[in-house]
Amino acid sequence: MPQQKYLQKPAKRNSLSRLLRGMAIAIPMTMLGGAALAHKTFVQPGKFIYAEGETVNIALTSALEYPDIQFGPKLDRIPYIEVQIAGQKITDLDLSEHETHVNIAFTPKQTGFAMVAASSKRRHGEIEPKDTKMYLGEIGASEAVRAAFDALPGNPPLQRSYNKHSKTFFCIETCDAGRDVSTQPTGQALEFLAVAGASDKFVLVRDGQPLANQDVTLYSPGHEDQVLLTDENGAIQIDSTTKGVVLLMAVWITLPEKADGNYQSDYATLTVDLGTP
Repeated sequence: MPQQKYLQKPAKRNSLSRLLRGMAIAIPMTMLGGAALAHKTFVQPGKFIYAEGETVNIALTSALEYPDIQFGPKLDRIPYIEVQIAGQKITDLDLSEHETHVNIAFTPKQTGFAMVAASSKRRHGEIEPKDTKMYLGEIGASEAVRAAFDALPGNPPLQRSYNKHSKTFFCIETCDAGRDVSTQPTGQALEFLAVAGASDKFVLVRDGQPLANQDVTLYSPGHEDQVLLTDENGAIQIDSTTKGVVLLMAVWITLPEKADGNYQSDYATLTVDLGTP
């Protein structure tokens, strides 16, 4: 089986983030249209509590800093969009491309806890030879994998691929009905789930299975980024002093069996208002 390793991402001081930002400037290798690898990709509702019968607008976007809305994807890059309200799937969606975002609009006919999830197509790219040593160190590649890669003939680039999986929780009129549905996986490769009875606790899962001892970065506008660690059940507990709208982000790296294989990255984000009951 391929070795799997989680990419630790300390807030704002991560050398891989600086590397990827530099790559984005030099070669715009993007997941979503103009969105650079170093960007945060997320879905953000216009507000987190909508009135019954009010048109809902959700922005799918990427930005260097949350909650900026800067770079919109092409719809053909987004094969998966799912909307649920109180456990019922909403299929009558109005999808439109804009320079800064894709807009997901619908007029709900029911009330309750709502979820929007979106995943991008897999994108492939390369890490330049001069950057591979730092990159392999950042993703926690074993000494054997790094030695094997270094022993490859010539000076090849490192092959990698990546997907981005975004999700948001919000409410239509009330947050009570259907909240339990958000505790179940939607099928994204990497995703955050809600926890029953808790508005400030979430679970990170990989292919539906909880990920223990994994880093999750919390972005709260106007505050320092926080790096949280999931417990043995894959859960993170957000401190009670953290309020308002936040973004959670996690990255999972699957290392190949052979050094010249493909290094797959999955990114997951969740936007949520911690003040929502």
